[in-house]
Amino acid sequence: MSISEFMILFLWTWSGFSFRLTQRFFKLGGPFKGLIHFLKYFINLAATNFSEKFKMFFNNKAAVVFSLIYLMHIAGSFFSSDLDYTLKELRIKLPLILFPVVFSTTARMKYRQFRTLMLFYIAAVFAGSMISLYLFLQKEFIDIREISPFISSIRFGLNTTFALFILVYFIFVDHKFNLWIKSLFIVLSIWFIVFIILIESVTSFTIIFLLSIGLLVYNMLKSRRLIYKLIILFVIFLIPAIMSFITINTVKNATTAPDIKISELDKFTPQGNKYIHDTVSRKVEDGKYVGIYLCEPELKKAWNERSDKKYHELDKDGNSIKEGLIRYLTSKDLRKDYNGVYELSEWDIKMVENGCANVNYVKNPGFKTRILKIIKGYEVYKLTSNPSGSSVMQRLEYLKASVSLIKENWLIGVGTGDLEQALYRKYDEMGSKLKKEFRYHAHNQFFAIFIAFGIIGFLIFIIALIYPALLTKSFTDYFYSVFFVIITISMLSDDTLETQAGVTLFAFFYSFLMFGKNRSNAWKFVF
Repeated sequence: MSISEFMILFLWTWSGFSFRLTQRFFKLGGPFKGLIHFLKYFINLAATNFSEKFKMFFNNKAAVVFSLIYLMHIAGSFFSSDLDYTLKELRIKLPLILFPVVFSTTARMKYRQFRTLMLFYIAAVFAGSMISLYLFLQKEFIDIREISPFISSIRFGLNTTFALFILVYFIFVDHKFNLWIKSLFIVLSIWFIVFIILIESVTSFTIIFLLSIGLLVYNMLKSRRLIYKLIILFVIFLIPAIMSFITINTVKNATTAPDIKISELDKFTPQGNKYIHDTVSRKVEDGKYVGIYLCEPELKKAWNERSDKKYHELDKDGNSIKEGLIRYLTSKDLRKDYNGVYELSEWDIKMVENGCANVNYVKNPGFKTRILKIIKGYEVYKLTSNPSGSSVMQRLEYLKASVSLIKENWLIGVGTGDLEQALYRKYDEMGSKLKKEFRYHAHNQFFAIFIAFGIIGFLIFIIALIYPALLTKSFTDYFYSVFFVIITISMLSDDTLETQAGVTLFAFFYSFLMFGKNRSNAWKFVF
């Protein structure tokens, strides 16, 4: 990403460069004079471009307002105590000033060129998803997010979501593609949805759901045919109903075990030792009682024979191997005894050692597994007040710390470079049981801005986010509007601008779609 940004800056600085002219320098003046004329031309061209293009930039009110986000980070650095973190923040967020300057001072791209560029973008996203699929089939991961090797699965999910809605436009609106190509686009769209479910991206799935409903509502209001209005209205109610049914049914099946009679269960293991049948303290996971058919002496003996990590040690994630093993055996419908441990493969043993407590986390990732993780995380949090085991529970802890910091620093915030330190101190003040490796930022970009820059910076951020689009009438463009919804919703559940991948995605497409392409009457849908 950094290299490509420098390439764009180079091309912008020396746009209009003539190879034919430079050849004449050397042809007429020889090597020495030719080099002097070339350097003079090279420097003058850059100086002229800088002068003219920055005049264009400062005359573009929308681009200047958007660049306030980066200028605000510069201003916030003057009252930051952590210089290293401040410089890191300013470096990561350079795209927030680079792209609005470049795209607002460059000729707008015609739709035909834009379409070609978006096809390359879709192909790149598809290629990334194929690499992730390969890693998934290897089954060497513990967390499904590990199958996104280049950027975080959340950011990759956002890219996939945007690529999906570009395909939606190409399928329903763009008539330049023939039926066979559109059929391929439909297959690709289905794969992108399956992939988002596979990587368990709740954020991306939520965005797809809300955008789909929004587009359906828009088309219903615009359609002049009553039958189409009724069909769309039916679909609008049907989609949430199906999703609610699936979710409720999944939660019910995951938390409800079949009726059993303790008196009818086997009391002794094949080794002759007594089973414990506990249906209260260990509860239910994935529709199974975790605490039945449990014989810890045999479990300990068998595990210590099969693994170098001892029964009472901690796994790779710092959790109890004993508890992880009991849950893992339950997920495989195996009894928690000597024979049960020996029915595990070497791969299973490795999974338990690495911190996997449920075989479905690796074998069957998706919507159901994500719900299982949330339920288990909530149960652990309720029992121990430790949110470390669930990203959802962690976000509640981030929310508490963020709200507290906002109350304490509501006017001008803590500064560009002190956001991380302020949150870490707040976790300590709260007596949070959150593990150090999970003590992240606010996981809400709006809160992060408020903490760093206070109410003043927060208002500047909101204005810089919305006003340029209103000024340029960018909300009339399908691609910009869809991207705006995707990125804004992502900011509600993640620090989108706190990583290079996130800030580059945001700054590039926000600037490019607003300043770099011709706007289209793209809201004209098939209905």
